[in-house]
Amino acid sequence: MADNSGQANAPSRLTRQHFALYRGYLDGVSEAQLHASYGDSSADVRSTRRLIEALRDTLSVLARRARDTDAAHLLRLRPGSIPLFEPPPAAVAPPLDAFRDRIDPDGVYGESELLALYEEAYPPESSPALDRRAARNARLRRRQADALARMEASLAQDPRPDHPVDGWFEPAVAARLTAAGLSTLADVIELIERRRHRWYAAVPRLGPKGAQRVVDWLQLHAEALRHTLSPAALVPRRQWQPGDVVSTQSADVDASDSIAISPLETLRVPLALDGSKGSNRAHAHPRFDTDIRAITAWLEARSNSTHTRRAYRREAERLLLWALIEKGKPISSLDAADCAEYVGVFLAAPQPAARWIAKGRPERCFADWRPFAGLLSDRSRETARSILGAMCEWLVGEGYLAANPFAGFARVATPPVFDSATRSLDLTQWKCVLQSVERTEYSFVEHRDKLALLLAYATGLRRAELAFATTDALSAGRLSGVDGVVWRLAVDGGRGATRTVLLPPIVVETLIENLAMRGLPRPLDCAEGTPILAQARGGQSLTPDGIGKIFKTIFSNAAALMESHAPGAGRHLTRASTHWLRHTHSTHALGHGADLREVSAGLGHSDVSTTALYLENEDAGRFLGIEKLIRGISSTRKPSDRS
Repeated sequence: MADNSGQANAPSRLTRQHFALYRGYLDGVSEAQLHASYGDSSADVRSTRRLIEALRDTLSVLARRARDTDAAHLLRLRPGSIPLFEPPPAAVAPPLDAFRDRIDPDGVYGESELLALYEEAYPPESSPALDRRAARNARLRRRQADALARMEASLAQDPRPDHPVDGWFEPAVAARLTAAGLSTLADVIELIERRRHRWYAAVPRLGPKGAQRVVDWLQLHAEALRHTLSPAALVPRRQWQPGDVVSTQSADVDASDSIAISPLETLRVPLALDGSKGSNRAHAHPRFDTDIRAITAWLEARSNSTHTRRAYRREAERLLLWALIEKGKPISSLDAADCAEYVGVFLAAPQPAARWIAKGRPERCFADWRPFAGLLSDRSRETARSILGAMCEWLVGEGYLAANPFAGFARVATPPVFDSATRSLDLTQWKCVLQSVERTEYSFVEHRDKLALLLAYATGLRRAELAFATTDALSAGRLSGVDGVVWRLAVDGGRGATRTVLLPPIVVETLIENLAMRGLPRPLDCAEGTPILAQARGGQSLTPDGIGKIFKTIFSNAAALMESHAPGAGRHLTRASTHWLRHTHSTHALGHGADLREVSAGLGHSDVSTTALYLENEDAGRFLGIEKLIRGISSTRKPSDRS
């Protein structure tokens, strides 16, 4: 991105792109092509033409000041002044006999005269005069290229992170970056990696095209800036490739190196601290020999869902990093005193905070990732103690650890008694929530959000399960005692385990309407991988966080609706989240006679006693059946063509 001011004044600094522009100009590249490659995207080709004129004057003056008269002359020559000489194409010479028959059929010329006429009509491709001209032009062009190279070597500047954005970017772009508080190149890089692919939303009037030119420029100068933008920072998370998540540490780690804060999947540990010689190692020969391999094996064996795996990984990762960095020992060398210090002191307030607690929510693949988002409550520390105790117990059973260092620890906090009434909706609240998504005509987003609400209430799916549900997981068949077709949705429970949930007809009808709004066929005819809940733009599946935001908005609107009828009535809804619909599904179903084991299987609970907790709620009221309840509240409305 050249520093094009649109004036015939010299640029504030000469960059390598200025020299690349002028080199292309001297080589005869068209002004239109030069403008497309180096010009100001907000101006026309005349701005590049004026910049070339300014560069010619500037380079000539600077060459004279340096007493380089050869460069001062050669760099002012315009394209075409020293063409690469190409002789005119020679005509195809016929055989001498054919030439004689055409020129001298009567045999008037002698042999020498005929040869002279032949060479005059068909001269050889080279001659001393032509060779001298071509050699002269080639020498001049070499001298011109050398002169430009000398000027570039002495005048061109490489960008540095502390350089102001002014002078490196187009004036219009630089002004917008500066107005957004981005004064240096380092500020721009930090914003991109913090806000990721939509970073330009923080820069008014920049837009995706201008942002792409900035990113292209930063990637072009990555070596000079000593910073390469992570590929994961430039595309949405759903488009990340395995190779985009790279380690933030050096590839070479030995016992003398300090260990950087890094996620489990990219953490590099010196051999002396990898756990292979831990003081708490069992004498058995397990399938794994280091702490990281042991933790990975535990995660594979014990976490049966994405959510559970993420929670288990978080706690194991935190303990491993603390042991390595703060205690200088592997997990397999920790004793009871270390674990007591970890749970009782460190988890209560991780210090130093700058080392352990993140600012914002950086992705795991970025250098500013940290294992903590803030201070932990007593309940969170109790969760950590419980998970880590179970992990070490499993490692003892697998013959990796000799003893469980967390064994015998008292609870950090008494777990609260589960009360479904405080985290679910009664029939009046559910009616208000459903009414809040009703419209006379629906935009795509409004209709999609209603579908999400009906699907979550009817099935009790978790938000990740809602986000990843696709049409190829649907099937239709018959069910004993039920008239009509019964639809099922297969749900991935993790580690290859699946379960099925039933979809009431109204949910299927709403799904068919939503697919039609997206220009898609009926559910069973859709392409593989078609998301049930899709983004408005592009039709990709929503993320679990996106699902959460949808329900936060729905509950907020429902709370406002209840408040309009009775002040204070909507306060309960303002605290609601996606998981409340899971509780609501369970309490309504069990409270009205649904079989406990069937509900437990639909929810994906590993223990039926977990589902039985919902039976303790005595205020659920009479369950009328999900289909009847929804239809009793929902009136028939039509989707709109608005997107």
